[in-house]
Amino acid sequence: MQVRVLGPVGVRLGEAGPVAPRGERPREVLAVLCIRRGRPTPAATILDLVWDDAAPMLDVGVVHTVVGRLRRQFGADLVHRTDAGYLLGSGAALDTDRFDELAGALRTAPAEDPLGRRERLCREALALWAGDTAYDGVREELVRPERVRLAELRRAVRMDLASGLLDAGARPESPGATAEALSLAQDLLAANPVDEDAAVLCMRAAYRLGRAGHALRVFDTLRRTLRAELGIDPGVAARKVHARILAQDATLDGVGHRDSPGGRRLPVPVSPTVGRERERSEVLGALRAGRRLVTVTGPAGVGKSRMLADVGAALPSGTPVAHVSVGAHTRQSAPDLAGALAVTSGVPLGGADAVAALVRSLRSRQLVVLVDEAEWAPEATATLASAVLGGAPMVQLVVASRVPLNVLGERLVELAPLPLPDPAGPVESLRSCAAVRLLLERLVDRGVAPDPDPTAWSAQELRAVAGAVVRLDGLPLAIELLAAAAGAEPGRELGDLLRVERPLELRSTDRGREERHESLRGALAWSVGRLDPDTRAVLARLSVFAGRFSAAAARGVVDYPPADVDRAVQHLAGQHLVGVERVCDRVYFRLLRTVRELAREELVGAGHEQSALLRHQAWFAGMWRDAPLSDGLVEHVGDHYDDYLEAMTGALGRGADDVAADIATTLCRRWLFIEASGPGQSWTGAVLERRGITAGQRARLQIAAAGFANHLDLSPEGHDRMVTALVADPDWTCLLLLMEAIAAYVAGDLSNASTRLAEAMRVSTAGAPHHLPELTATRAVVAAAAGDHELAVAGAHQALARVGESLSAVHQVTVIPKIALALLDAGRPAEALDLLERSCGQAHERFGIEPTPTTATNAGWAALALDRAEVAAGWFTRALVGPQAFEAPGAVGEAAAGLGAARAESDPAGAGELLELGLLLLEEAGQTLPRSLRDRIRSAASRLGPPATRTGWTPDLAVVRVRQLAARAGAGHAEAP
Repeated sequence: MQVRVLGPVGVRLGEAGPVAPRGERPREVLAVLCIRRGRPTPAATILDLVWDDAAPMLDVGVVHTVVGRLRRQFGADLVHRTDAGYLLGSGAALDTDRFDELAGALRTAPAEDPLGRRERLCREALALWAGDTAYDGVREELVRPERVRLAELRRAVRMDLASGLLDAGARPESPGATAEALSLAQDLLAANPVDEDAAVLCMRAAYRLGRAGHALRVFDTLRRTLRAELGIDPGVAARKVHARILAQDATLDGVGHRDSPGGRRLPVPVSPTVGRERERSEVLGALRAGRRLVTVTGPAGVGKSRMLADVGAALPSGTPVAHVSVGAHTRQSAPDLAGALAVTSGVPLGGADAVAALVRSLRSRQLVVLVDEAEWAPEATATLASAVLGGAPMVQLVVASRVPLNVLGERLVELAPLPLPDPAGPVESLRSCAAVRLLLERLVDRGVAPDPDPTAWSAQELRAVAGAVVRLDGLPLAIELLAAAAGAEPGRELGDLLRVERPLELRSTDRGREERHESLRGALAWSVGRLDPDTRAVLARLSVFAGRFSAAAARGVVDYPPADVDRAVQHLAGQHLVGVERVCDRVYFRLLRTVRELAREELVGAGHEQSALLRHQAWFAGMWRDAPLSDGLVEHVGDHYDDYLEAMTGALGRGADDVAADIATTLCRRWLFIEASGPGQSWTGAVLERRGITAGQRARLQIAAAGFANHLDLSPEGHDRMVTALVADPDWTCLLLLMEAIAAYVAGDLSNASTRLAEAMRVSTAGAPHHLPELTATRAVVAAAAGDHELAVAGAHQALARVGESLSAVHQVTVIPKIALALLDAGRPAEALDLLERSCGQAHERFGIEPTPTTATNAGWAALALDRAEVAAGWFTRALVGPQAFEAPGAVGEAAAGLGAARAESDPAGAGELLELGLLLLEEAGQTLPRSLRDRIRSAASRLGPPATRTGWTPDLAVVRVRQLAARAGAGHAEAP
């Protein structure tokens, strides 16, 4: 889809604009979405912008109607709707995008271009215009800044083309180029009679064509117009060309046509900037592309003022630059700012209207204005910026502000905190982390450490530094304040110096540091203090979230009307008090730790902490209550894990046992899914000790606890008691029966396993059909163990058919390994390994999940059956080593025995010990392997000779030794796929 926004707003198909009943204004709505491309626009904002004075008499339904009509006319992908508002679809290719791209290419193309590339770029860019006015047919005040920006960029391209044609006209092969250059220059001069660059081109072209009188009349007209309009004379370049025309200078074509720009008045950082190369390039790139207003936004302490200074220093040599700080002006009105800018840019300012006078003075000047601390007076800054954008086409503004100016045509560059390292990650990643490097350099500056080179620091020191910057959210100001505090306490250990309990209390007493940067509390309190009471109250209540949260979660937890919560969250995001994150096309919000700490203080002070925490706990308890295992549940718990834990511990702390049990049950779903036995066993044990949980909750948690322990041994009475407690819960009844079937299978009681599976199939068919794929696969495993290979293969294929071609993450983890095990035991190891390898690849590509230890173990057995010992060793090692390794002794024993069998040829000594320890753990767990696996272990053991006799070995000690041997073996074999 090609949306035209240079000429008439519309779509390339027939050049027809949007059609709608009178009053709906689809052309204006589309224009707003085009200008704000990449930034969601709330329906209320569109209503205010497009309908202006009529907006109070309408509601946002009219916006929804117009958007719906646009989608029907031009396709559903034209406009998307997000939680934050409407967004132009990524598939809509704007003429403005292509025009900006071509104009940017012109800036980087070589000046000497014998092949005519510059001319081709110019002509292609200008051909995009369907008329002389961008956004033709759209109300002026709605699109003025963007219309002016595009017009000025078009002027620059036409100037470039005219200049190139004038140069080409000196060559015999381009006889008509000079005449075309003159025509272009005359058009430019007619559009803006004070355009000195166009006048110079016009004079040169006319003189070359033998029309010296015409060239002199151009200069005379320019001089009279400048005096009448601005009270000034033509500049140096025009006067030089005029003098050479009078002198009939034969070398006139060598005269340049631009004055040398003036000097700069810039702030200079007192220390080097670390880790902002990408953002600085983004700002400079926007300026090169002709953007007139670039606003660098971000939270307090993120380094906006420093970025402004760095951008100014990086501008091309000779660029005229002015700098003004809004926070330095107490009245903070638009006329005040106009006066300050006039002083710093050296232009005259006269008349009663300071803003209008400034615009007149800047009308024909080229200038980059750096505006710092605009959040102190955003309305006044926006007023002045809008006036300058509309009346001074060669002035560009770079603004540093905690909040956007919301001026049409504004390009926002988000300055986020520095990316956070993983303190437990590889040392090399810590050395390259910008936040770590910044703290290292500042500690060296303070004399706390001798060398800023990260390679000179030990791994322990780097991890301490990484932990500190994580606790400080990667905020550069906080990092600098910590370094200052560390420098004030010489002689202490580095770990003690970097221990940050209350980041808000960090202060600096450095001379020369601005007052607003002396503490994080002061920097943040200013932003919070400017909020209206309701928005401030919403922020306080949002402090109960430990991690990211959705708009729906905010509405569920904050006790304000949902629409008010949405407006408050959007406003807080715009003020950079709430961060915005995009995860798989979903929008989440998050509070920085420092903001959360300050907001929690307000919540406690207002006496609303307990009620907010209760709503937080209730939200996470009810989120997945009684819901079966699903991709959505696993993903949600992973995305909001810290909040689930905090809600559960909070509920336990206040004695709300039933609430804690619901949250624990949801957490258990994910822990079982990723085979995280450690936290699962610990927390289920803690909740099961509580008396206030119901019989059904207790039964669920006992089933989960048995899954973590990889052991379930219920007496008939215990079984009946569990079934009674779950009588109205077919989902967990199926899980109970499935777990009992697996326990019987592991113990070698295949008859009991088949009985339990038959009962589970009946319950699943009646009330929990989502369990049928896993139950079918498990029944195939039991059939294979019983020697009925034909039935096992048929069951495995039936289970595959039940899950379908598009596997869910749940099926990848719970069903596929069982299907593969059935195929393996039925004598089809190649089919089993192929299925597992394809499943692991799909799971990683589609869901970002790694193979579970169970999957890895089954893949190891399949590879071993195919005599691919090294591949098998890689899979078994993956099941034994790493963050998701097996913890249950029986599971560790099976993987250890498999690894021993795989390493029998390459490492007989280590393999023998692994086999011995694996069999010991299997015996301790009462676990019996299928016959095919026992035969494989027996064959390996016969080659290795009799094992050593071990006495006094506990299962825990055996597990530790297995992990040591597996880690050692892992260094010498090929990785599993």
